[in-house]
Amino acid sequence: MIKLRNLLITAITIVAFSSNVSAGTVSVGITGSILDVEASGTETDKLTAAGADVADTSIRKKTISANSVTGSLFAEYTADYSWPITVGFEYTPGTADISSGLSRTDTATSVTGQTLAVSRSEKRTASAEATNFSTLYLEAPLFSGLYVRAGLSHMDIDYVTTTTGTNGGSYSDNIGLSGTNLGLGFKGTSASGMLWKLAYEQTSYDTFNLTSTGNSVAANSNNIKGDADTSGVRLSLAKSF
Repeated sequence: MIKLRNLLITAITIVAFSSNVSAGTVSVGITGSILDVEASGTETDKLTAAGADVADTSIRKKTISANSVTGSLFAEYTADYSWPITVGFEYTPGTADISSGLSRTDTATSVTGQTLAVSRSEKRTASAEATNFSTLYLEAPLFSGLYVRAGLSHMDIDYVTTTTGTNGGSYSDNIGLSGTNLGLGFKGTSASGMLWKLAYEQTSYDTFNLTSTGNSVAANSNNIKGDADTSGVRLSLAKSF
């Protein structure tokens, strides 16, 4: 992924600097997308005994898949070459729910500061929204309107976790994820001069890691490792200048 990002940055830089000496076309438009969003995560427990780490005793896994319809804004520049490269930026306003109201109930059997065993029910809930979707992209023509696309994407995930019991542990860090956007599409110009594009795209985001705080046993913690990816069909319309 790092090699692809370096290649994209180099190509975008070349096109940007070349625009000073070559005429081109600027297009501004909107994109409608039907997306499939997939997120998966694994939570493990980090336990301690006399100050030393011991093996995880509980592993929980969850995978979520949901469909979403989104709209985005984009602006792009197409160089006036025999092989016209396009460089652009896209932003999607709004938020997308990626948690579907997750919850589970645990039984706590130990609490820091108490010498006797306890048996306490704790319900844990989590909600999360993805925001600030953006992509810096490069499109290269193949033939007869067919093109390939590669880009660098980013999104923020805002989430909240709650526990009905005290000292039940929670996660509080918001996440900023970067990823790689790849696509294949077809573009053309309508009779009225509007640019249109129909494409299939996939975005794979980097793995994220979270560590809980405030667990019932002070030296213990939970860790979540997860991934988020999107794929979908997209239709774009733009005015060129």
